[in-house]
Amino acid sequence: MPVKGLRPVAAILGAGLALAASAAPAAGAADTTPPSAPGTLFHCPLPAASGSGLGIGVSLCWGAATDDVGVTGYDVQIKQDGVFTTARTTTGIGSIVSDLTLGQSYTFRVVARDAAGNAGPASNQVTATANYLSGMPPSSPPPSPSPLDRTPPTRPEGVGPSNVYINGAAGLTWTRSTDNVAVSGYDVYAWIDGAFSRVPAQVSAQTGDTVLAIVGDLTPGRDYLFYVVAKDAAGNLSAPSDLVRQRAMVEPPAASPSPGTATDTTPPGTPTGLSAGGGLPIPGGIFLSWNTVSDNSGVPPRYDLFRRTDHGYAYEGENATPRDIVNGLEGGKSYTFQVVARDAAGNLSNPSAPYTAVAQSEEEEPALSCDVSYSAHTWPGGFLANVQITNTGTTAVDGWKLAFSFPLSTQRLDYGFSAVWKQTGSEVTAENAAWNKTIKPGQSLYIGFNGIQTAGNPSPAAFTLNGTTCS
Repeated sequence: MPVKGLRPVAAILGAGLALAASAAPAAGAADTTPPSAPGTLFHCPLPAASGSGLGIGVSLCWGAATDDVGVTGYDVQIKQDGVFTTARTTTGIGSIVSDLTLGQSYTFRVVARDAAGNAGPASNQVTATANYLSGMPPSSPPPSPSPLDRTPPTRPEGVGPSNVYINGAAGLTWTRSTDNVAVSGYDVYAWIDGAFSRVPAQVSAQTGDTVLAIVGDLTPGRDYLFYVVAKDAAGNLSAPSDLVRQRAMVEPPAASPSPGTATDTTPPGTPTGLSAGGGLPIPGGIFLSWNTVSDNSGVPPRYDLFRRTDHGYAYEGENATPRDIVNGLEGGKSYTFQVVARDAAGNLSNPSAPYTAVAQSEEEEPALSCDVSYSAHTWPGGFLANVQITNTGTTAVDGWKLAFSFPLSTQRLDYGFSAVWKQTGSEVTAENAAWNKTIKPGQSLYIGFNGIQTAGNPSPAAFTLNGTTCS
């Protein structure tokens, strides 16, 4: 895949990185001697005019090559699909390769050429991760971009049924969600024909913090399960509300059975006592049970079990008895469930109260072992910190959170990269991004941030990774 839009850097590199002019070969002489390999290639910050916008890429520097006549240029090559191809050619001993993918690692090398077209041996290879090219001198902090909104709204609470006198409609109410910026709306989901689907809903604010939703185009007299998700303008979604049962209105009011029979409109009792039982070895699973409920038909109802997910509910299946084993879970992780009784006529009970249980661990995992290296470049009023995290254990770290404390109250986090950075008081945390979630045994990960300091910049004394102290 070709690399797009490689920008010239003559103005960025400055006169100090330009090659000196070399004497031309004598008339009639054939130059067959290639240049030497360039000096050490390394990832470097290249200076630029304040406020320059260079996009996303990698900046590279290397030592000058030598030639019996004169080096005329360098090919900066990038490895793609196992093959090195020239990304750009420059006369200086530094280059920016831009328009790359943020967070993706690329491998580079440099080859020198002379006026006769002779190419010398390649330099060493360097692998670097594409990041924002600030266009600021290394001694100054980059401009802080507008922070991305990654905070979801709070989940809708207190969801319940509300009567609306519209044939084939169901009403729901809940307490308004909140957000660090603003809630932009709500999505309503209904359990229809064995699956949850988002349904059109007319949502309006009521008195105080109450929200009303009217869901139409339903089967009059039929029972439905609903849940609600809040969303903001940045696309962040809240956790789902609790499940709630509501019957679509029959207007004018009349006895109208749910599909299945012509007479039964009475729902089963509400399941209670949902809990996790012990004594069974179920690695990665949970054994759940609840109290039996009755139905006016005299026929024991069946039970539908639902598991809450990040933004919805997963159906765990139907049970003829008040118990179930849920498998395929992550050991040691908490999961929340609700159960609903259903009779032969299709009438649904109110959902049980939510219950949270922890899945059994499959086996005790080896202790995490880590090493953290911290270095800072300081200038008046600010600093740039580079952090190296190394997994010194024998198993991969799948999802990580680094934590440390600034020694001084005058040290503040300004803007970080390659992680989601936060500061509360003197406590600082960095959590993985999607692209660097896993740190394999022996692998090192590089992150960093720009900070503000007004009374010195001592380094943090200790670091923890997922709660484990690192050396």
